[in-house]
Amino acid sequence: MRTIQGRGLTPQKMAGLAAAVVLQIGFVWALVSGLAATLVEKLPEELKVAVEQEKIQPKPPPPPPPQVDIPPPPSVPPPAINIQVETQASPITVTNKPPPPAPPPVVHAAVSTPVSVGRPHVCTQNYPETSVRLNEEGTTLLSFKVMTDGSVSDVTVSKSSGYPRLDDAAVSCAGRWKYKPATQEGNPVETAWQANVQWKLH
Repeated sequence: MRTIQGRGLTPQKMAGLAAAVVLQIGFVWALVSGLAATLVEKLPEELKVAVEQEKIQPKPPPPPPPQVDIPPPPSVPPPAINIQVETQASPITVTNKPPPPAPPPVVHAAVSTPVSVGRPHVCTQNYPETSVRLNEEGTTLLSFKVMTDGSVSDVTVSKSSGYPRLDDAAVSCAGRWKYKPATQEGNPVETAWQANVQWKLH
């Protein structure tokens, strides 16, 4: 009994036993981990090989469809095109012809001259008294119009006698003159006319 008790478990033996157990557990864990890693690495390769072997072989392409003879399109004849060719104009011959004669000038019928009625261009009855006393004499040239009714209009002095009193008396006298009007083709026409009035004392 003493011998057995003397040989019982001591703290040193307990520590050694625990260390041995830990070493064995680590060895087993390392062994299991290595095998698992080897299996994991080899499994994908084996699966990959198996999958590659089971791949379906590609089917051969289908044969080409039989060729069908397509009839040619119906031929349409081209439309007929008529091209008109301009004919060359014949040359124009120019001859030197004399110019056509000029039309005859238009000849207007002559206009007759007016003719005074009564004593022509006499105004001695209108001699100014002052001019008589002063012995004023001369000739007044008057311009006027003879109207279609023979009356006188628009009397003006074209050349003075030298005495305004005699010129004014001539204008007043000519306003009362009468004429046979000028005519053209038988019709009376208005005419511009001139006349001299002589102032002379007897």
